Amino acid sequence: MTVITLSTVGYGEIHSLNPPGMILTMVLIFSGIVVFSIVLGSFARFVIEGEIRNVMEKRRSKREVSRLKNHYIICGYGRIGRVIADELHEHHVPFVVVDSSPLKTDEVSKKGYPAYNGDSVNDEVLLAAGIMHAKGLIAAVGSPADNVYITISAKALKPDIFVMGRAHDDTGEKRLRSAGADQVVCPYSIGGRRMANIILRPAVVEFLDLTVGKRDLELAIEEMKVQHGSYLIGKTIIDSEIRTRFGVIIVAILRPSEKMVFNPPPQSVINENDTLIALGQIQNLKALSSAVS
Repeated sequence: MTVITLSTVGYGEIHSLNPPGMILTMVLIFSGIVVFSIVLGSFARFVIEGEIRNVMEKRRSKREVSRLKNHYIICGYGRIGRVIADELHEHHVPFVVVDSSPLKTDEVSKKGYPAYNGDSVNDEVLLAAGIMHAKGLIAAVGSPADNVYITISAKALKPDIFVMGRAHDDTGEKRLRSAGADQVVCPYSIGGRRMANIILRPAVVEFLDLTVGKRDLELAIEEMKVQHGSYLIGKTIIDSEIRTRFGVIIVAILRPSEKMVFNPPPQSVINENDTLIALGQIQNLKALSSAVS
């Protein structure tokens, strides 16, 4: 009766039990309690360990975000945000992904990228993502209105931060620029023009794919800024021997506060803080980048 009472099995029997029947009943009760305890303990351990893992992962992400400097904040981890994050990671550019979905931020963390779970529209979330130390922000959430609000919030917190916004149409582009976005990209327009160019200018599209699209080839287009102390400062393009020494073609020069000069003549002088747009093989571009810096 003590076993029956403590196990809350009940107080009555269908019929009177003899001593072997009582022993069998107690064995069944104890076996049930043990099995139930094991199942309950395993489930509790699974839940607790999962929660502890999540807490530790969130703390680790917060520490990583707090250490970031001159990074980019990617608001939204959808189809566009995923591509941006992968490209920045491949080129070793520091960034943090901010998304309101815990599932998406967990996915980001599993990739080893810094992530912060929260709504990018809120100033507190942007501050937690390190906007005061960030180099730029990319508003790429699915809602056009939220991208406008994110741009306004970012510019209000840090007026000099570079903001790129994702637009769905021409109206969205105008609103983002009015909100202060420095650059606006409309993926649907870009995709449509590319599809049309494949039909109208297939050779041009193939060339662009060779230089900026396909990663399995050695040809690429890169930009590099002429830093103070570079031996190129004050020299013309022909005197610098960039083409003969590095095997690289300078296709354009972007001068501070001036428009970009396409196909600059050989007599063009290279100045400090000029941005050179160069075409060539990847290893040659790296060598030129070292000489420019």
